[in-house]
Amino acid sequence: MVLAASARADAEPHARTFRDALGRFPTGVAFVTAMPDGEAAGLIVSSLTSVSLEPPLLSFCPSRGSLTWSRMRRTQRFGVNVLGRRHERFARSASPPGADRFAGIGWELGPGGMPLITDALAALECDIVAEHPAGDHWIVVGHVHSILMSPLEDPLVFFAGTIGGLDEANACIAHPITSSSRGRSGGQHGEVVVVPDARAEPGDVGPVDVDRDGGAVAGVAYAVDVAGRGERADVAGRVHRAPSLDEA
Repeated sequence: MVLAASARADAEPHARTFRDALGRFPTGVAFVTAMPDGEAAGLIVSSLTSVSLEPPLLSFCPSRGSLTWSRMRRTQRFGVNVLGRRHERFARSASPPGADRFAGIGWELGPGGMPLITDALAALECDIVAEHPAGDHWIVVGHVHSILMSPLEDPLVFFAGTIGGLDEANACIAHPITSSSRGRSGGQHGEVVVVPDARAEPGDVGPVDVDRDGGAVAGVAYAVDVAGRGERADVAGRVHRAPSLDEA
């Protein structure tokens, strides 16, 4: 391993470098829900983790700037829906701020009155027992009081800035292609990551647009310039801007 200059002990890591480094740590994807003012609300999160077995505690970390969480927290309870591979399209569409996060997904109220996805891999209802400020996020701790589970199926995984199944996570490792986009938006160029996709064909769509922050817009890419070598590679794959989970 070659340590980057930003890894010096006396230097503050760049936010993007820190995010990319933690992106090497795969996590599951969950849909946290509540019923503020009798209306279903939710957040797609990748920060869910267990805290304690006795008592049963879990935590997740919403952004301190999240308007959705500012509404949800008033209920003092929340639901957690562990998503499977079958929920990939839903998770992508429900991640952006302002999205209709219950469109196209079956749900019902659980025993504790929280919105639960009917085919989630697991669904839990929790009371908020602590909420700690931590930088630009909250650490929310919940006491679990009900659990429902479905038959075990393929999980949904967040890895290297991409939501997908275990096979896509493996594809990121086996075929990493980080490239300078040939597309542009407002004259800006940026780094994109191409995730191989057997359903795509070279030349389906392209070039790839990038936003002003250098993130790739979702689409199918081809003929990208391989970073650092100026070569062209015909690649069929889905290109995703890294979702800002836990943020909206």
